[in-house]
Amino acid sequence: MLELFLTFFKIGISTFGGGYAMIPLIEREMINEKKWIDKDELLEIITISQMTPGPIAINAATFIGKKKAGILGSMAATLGVVAPSLLVITIISAFFSKSFLNPTMQKIFIGLRAGIAALILSSVIKLSKNTLVDYFSYIIFTTSLIGLIFFNVSPITLILFFGIGCIIFFTIRGEK
Repeated sequence: MLELFLTFFKIGISTFGGGYAMIPLIEREMINEKKWIDKDELLEIITISQMTPGPIAINAATFIGKKKAGILGSMAATLGVVAPSLLVITIISAFFSKSFLNPTMQKIFIGLRAGIAALILSSVIKLSKNTLVDYFSYIIFTTSLIGLIFFNVSPITLILFFGIGCIIFFTIRGEK
């Protein structure tokens, strides 16, 4: 339990930008360092974590903790990934909340946002390498992207549509 807590605490404290920015660190720690899961499991966990309510990193930590050590493991991993944010936001709100309008702070936030965008793009590229494997996955990806960007389709609608659509498609094809 302690190892789960400390591993996710390390991920939580060393990542700024939230869930998607944490994916590369989760991948490195869970697959390369600890070997607790493989790439396919990470993709499944991220997919489920995106569809369930709450931040993706917390959901992923909960799923990985459950896989590793059951309910107590999910609690340890979740607390580990949440604790750094709780500490940082408590400190920021106590000491720095009045300085957000400070021009220097504004410049810092511009730099942080750009770095976080790069982390998120890196995650997207890595995930797409294992996800976009055939024409069918490219069609779903392209259709979803067009729906999200140009038609402001709700992500929930896309998830439900393609989830049900894939069940029907693969059932018709005779695949399990």
